[in-house]
Amino acid sequence: MKYFFDQNDIKILVSKTNKMSNNIALKSLLPANAKALIVDDSVPTRRIFHSILQKIGFEVDEAINGKEALEILEQKLDQYCIIFSDISMPKMDGFEFCYTLQRQNWYDGTPFVLVSTESDAANVIKGLKLGADDFMPKPFDQEIAELVIARVMSCAVDKTAQAVTAT
Repeated sequence: MKYFFDQNDIKILVSKTNKMSNNIALKSLLPANAKALIVDDSVPTRRIFHSILQKIGFEVDEAINGKEALEILEQKLDQYCIIFSDISMPKMDGFEFCYTLQRQNWYDGTPFVLVSTESDAANVIKGLKLGADDFMPKPFDQEIAELVIARVMSCAVDKTAQAVTAT
């Protein structure tokens, strides 16, 4: 099931949630040496996001567009537990990247989050229909990132548990 909260909804949820328990719950969802891939053509955005993800506990790799990200993922997909992609990028935008990734025979369903200032309903719906697990509006801060990551990772854990139970 796909979920979407806009930035105001997330802020309200975060303000109502104990930050300490949020952080503990998030840490319990992350594997040891958790690694994330950021795909964004903006150097300042990558730097800010890189810093936020490191504070949360991720090792971080970066790509400047969807084409570069596909090349990285084809070689070392199993190293990542989450992928974040901007929408507007040269060579291959986030929508095309998401769509193309979903159709690779080597793709294992690693959680995929679109991150963009273009967070109108049409873009959110398009991204989710193309296979994104969630959509995070820019600008964001560490609290928003933690909440989105916790939601996406808990859904991934639930899917894995269901798959194991079904076999």
